[in-house]
Amino acid sequence: MQPAQPGQRVSVSAKADCRIRLQGPEGQRIAIAAIGTGGGQSGRVLAFERIDPQHWHMDGMAELEGDFEIVAYVMDDRHGGFANAAYPIHMEVDGTTHVMPPPTEQLAAVILAEVYTRNGERRMKLSNEGFTFGIDAYVRARNLGSVTVPFRNVPDVPPPGNHGGNGPIPHPDGRGHNRPKPVPGQLIGSGSGVLIAPDLIVTNAHVVEDGQRFEVGPARDSGVVLAVDAQHDLALLRCQTAGAPLPLRIGSPLFLGEDIMAAGFPLIDVLGADLKVTTGNVSGLTGGGGDISRFQFSAPIGSGSSGGAIIDEFGNLVGITSASLAHDNMRNRGSISENVNFGIRAAMVFEMVAAAGADLPPIAISTDNVRRNVVGRARSAVVSIIIHA
Repeated sequence: MQPAQPGQRVSVSAKADCRIRLQGPEGQRIAIAAIGTGGGQSGRVLAFERIDPQHWHMDGMAELEGDFEIVAYVMDDRHGGFANAAYPIHMEVDGTTHVMPPPTEQLAAVILAEVYTRNGERRMKLSNEGFTFGIDAYVRARNLGSVTVPFRNVPDVPPPGNHGGNGPIPHPDGRGHNRPKPVPGQLIGSGSGVLIAPDLIVTNAHVVEDGQRFEVGPARDSGVVLAVDAQHDLALLRCQTAGAPLPLRIGSPLFLGEDIMAAGFPLIDVLGADLKVTTGNVSGLTGGGGDISRFQFSAPIGSGSSGGAIIDEFGNLVGITSASLAHDNMRNRGSISENVNFGIRAAMVFEMVAAAGADLPPIAISTDNVRRNVVGRARSAVVSIIIHA
C-alpha cells in the first residue's frame, strides 16, 4: 500500500485486475466505470462490478484497449453531495494498492486514473482530478454525446436531505414541487438575488422554476435566465440593473461559529419591498446528510429569502440562502428545530459562473466591518425578484 501521486505513471498488464475500495462514509453513493476517450474507444462505457456497496472490481483490463479513464462519480447527484466524502479511496492494480488522497476541490465526478497504450506497453496514469458538477459535466467536457452511464440515479442510501425520516427541507418561499401548474402570466411569487458582476445576478434554481418573466429590483428591470443548476439549486439571471456587485469569498474557509448576516426580501406582500437583514452565525459546516456544498446558519429567514445573500462581517458573499428545516414537521415528531437554515457555498456560485461561460470581474475582498457600511453594500447588491408564469 502506497500513497498515490497525481500524475504518477505505472505499467499494467493486460491480465491485471483492478479493485477499488471506497473507505469514506459516503462511499455507498459512488459508482465506478471505465469510459473510453480515444483510440477508437470514445464513448464506450465499461461498468465495474459492484462486489459490495463500497467495493468495485474489474476482472482483467484486456478490454481497455485504446484510451480509457476510470471515473468515480456520485450516482444520484441530483441530491447534491460530492465524491470527496468517499475518500480515502484504495485502488489496487497488479497487486499494488494506491491510496488516493481526497481532492482539494469539491468534485462530484473524479477521474481516478487514465489507462492508455504507448509503444505497445499498457500504462496507467493516476489522476484524481474531476468535475464539481458531476458525471454529466464530465460527459459534456469529453464530448461523448448521449452515452449511457451505468448505475445513474440509483442511490443505495438516503440522499442528503432525508434526515432519517424527520421530514423534508422546504424552500423558504414555501413553494413545493407538488404545487399546481400556474396560469400563463400569473404572479407566482417572489424571491431574492445577488448581483455578483455587472448585469449578472445569482439566485436559487427553485426561485426561477416555472417562471417565464422576471422583474428585478425596485425598477422592475427585466431579467433573463442565463443558466440553471438544479443539482445545487442555483440559477443565473442576466439583467441590466443598477448596483455594485458583492465580492465572493472563496479563498478562505468558513469557520464554525463565524458571524454572518442574511440579506433578502422575505414576505414582500406583508413586510414591504425594502431589504431585510438578520444576523446569526455559521452553525454547521455541512448541509443535510453531510452535503459539503452547503452549510447551516442561524440567521432567521422567511418566504422570499430564497436566493438572498449570506455575507460575512465584512460584507463578502459566503453563501446563497437556499432552504430551512421543516420546523412544524420536527415539532410534530417531538423534536425542536429553531433557525436551522441552509446556504449554498460561494464556491459553488463561482463554479457555476465558470461553467456557464460568464465572467466575474476581480473584486477585492472587503476588510471594512463597520456595520453601516456592510449593510450599505448589501443594499446595493441584493435585489428582489418578482416571478410571473
